[in-house]
Amino acid sequence: MKAWWDSLGARERRLVGGGAVLALFMLGYVKIWEPFQSSHRRLQQQVAEQRADLAWIRQAAQDIQRLSNNAGATQSQADGRSLLTRMDQTARTAGLGAAVKQITPQGDNKLNIRLDGVEFDKLLSWLSSLEHEHRITLTNLRVDRTETPGRVNAHAILQGQPP
Repeated sequence: MKAWWDSLGARERRLVGGGAVLALFMLGYVKIWEPFQSSHRRLQQQVAEQRADLAWIRQAAQDIQRLSNNAGATQSQADGRSLLTRMDQTARTAGLGAAVKQITPQGDNKLNIRLDGVEFDKLLSWLSSLEHEHRITLTNLRVDRTETPGRVNAHAILQGQPP
């Protein structure tokens, strides 16, 4: 190899030397710098994804905390009252007291309620509040329209958690 180098002219030596330096530079770029940059970009992307996950988890934790606080408030809201009592009070509070025609217990945890000439919007709002605020579930609902627009006759079976 030494003999080959010595046989080259000055111009050829500079060309071969420059080519070797360029080849070493390119080899260093391909083997060292590019993998480092690729790894760096990948890690930055993972950090961004994990930050998004963390934000979602924190929001979910706040939602869980809020819901558990609401559940605790709901449990204390029942404060030992029977399902029949809670139904009657919530119906009166919702402005449906005059429409309630019959409430029939069906065991400890269920009851059948009949409402005549009730405003449909108020009925839906009341049923929604029963489920979300009082943990009383609607298991069956039959709604018949009346001749008065916006008013209906309804029969519902509701189930609640025992006090």
